[in-house]
Amino acid sequence: MKQTLSRLALGSFLLLTPLMAKDFTNSIGMKFKDIPAGTYMMGTATPNCPKDNPFTTENEYEKCLGNISKEETPQHKVKVKSFYMATTEVTQGQWYEIMGNNPAHFKNGNPNMPVENVSWYDAQNFIKKLNKKEKTTKYRLPSEEEWEYAARAGSTTKWCFGNSESQLKNYAWYSGNSTHPVAKKKPNKFGLYDMHGNVYEWTSSWYSKNYNSTREHKYKVLRGGSFDYSAYDTRSADRSCSSLDFRSRNFGFRLSRTK
Repeated sequence: MKQTLSRLALGSFLLLTPLMAKDFTNSIGMKFKDIPAGTYMMGTATPNCPKDNPFTTENEYEKCLGNISKEETPQHKVKVKSFYMATTEVTQGQWYEIMGNNPAHFKNGNPNMPVENVSWYDAQNFIKKLNKKEKTTKYRLPSEEEWEYAARAGSTTKWCFGNSESQLKNYAWYSGNSTHPVAKKKPNKFGLYDMHGNVYEWTSSWYSKNYNSTREHKYKVLRGGSFDYSAYDTRSADRSCSSLDFRSRNFGFRLSRTK
């Protein structure tokens, strides 16, 4: 049966949306949203900056960039296929059900706290066991292209809701002392919670110094910022990275699923 698609254009963001999305909940209570296919501008736009003049002491290019991180440049068009994304970060309760332990630093008796203090390898082990439990191979980490697309949810601004930092507190946990239970703030337009703040989220992508650089097979990209990082670090385009075996109370993850 041929699926009918509708076209929804949001600025430089084009969504190809099924008229009837099929969200689902898996065997351990993880809720997933059907993320529509689409095209968007990944990264941060830069002004028309001049190249650095090697015969001056000043770096004209970097001065022109100002506070824009070169990691997020150049902004470029990305096409994303439809996929499923978990509505929340993996919780301590979900981790315990699959792994039988709780490695989190922050434990307050609430199983809906995000699991953290997990490495990229730890996340892969969780995914392997969940796939085995559900007799599939489709659970995985999102790529950073998928992650930013899902975080933006049709937006072209710093955060999913706009550019006003004064509104960030309605969507994110940041500049604080601890993680918080998932899904206590507002979701984005795709129905995803905590895409800004709470814990950094591992992706499947290798890190590159910018989008023109070769991806280095040394570090994996983390996205989203964390509970004790600044508002700037929670922006949709912000990038971070770490070695695959490193654990931190700031690092958690969110699952995606291939259709």
